[in-house]
Amino acid sequence: MRASAHQALLTLSGSLFRALRQTEPYSSREVRARLIDETTQADPRTAAVHAAAAEVGAWMRLLPGDAAREHRLGLAASRLPSVVFWYRQGLSSEEIGRRLTPFGCSGYGDRAINAACTLIAALLNSGWARAFTRTPNHGRRS
Repeated sequence: MRASAHQALLTLSGSLFRALRQTEPYSSREVRARLIDETTQADPRTAAVHAAAAEVGAWMRLLPGDAAREHRLGLAASRLPSVVFWYRQGLSSEEIGRRLTPFGCSGYGDRAINAACTLIAALLNSGWARAFTRTPNHGRRS
């Protein structure tokens, strides 16, 4: 690795660590914006959001037991990982709603996106991000 690339990596990891120690909690609105933000990949909070979104099992465990009831998320509850993937790919909330149900609409897609972003924000605010940066394998089992 060249010295300049190594220095850039050290700078990024140091700024990521400092940002994760910040006391400002993540909101679902911030998570939603950062999930599709490709311009600030070097931003530590964006990197943390993308890392947390990739930990599907961790944030799906935060889903309430009654989330699949129709008055909550319905069928979308079990498809939230797909919703995040589609949203990151740039699909509109209307298209996501259609993919979730035959009569889906933008409201259904928005509700699923918001639910996933709320879970990811809760994961980030739970201290997961601090544990993520302290473990040598980034929280994954060997």
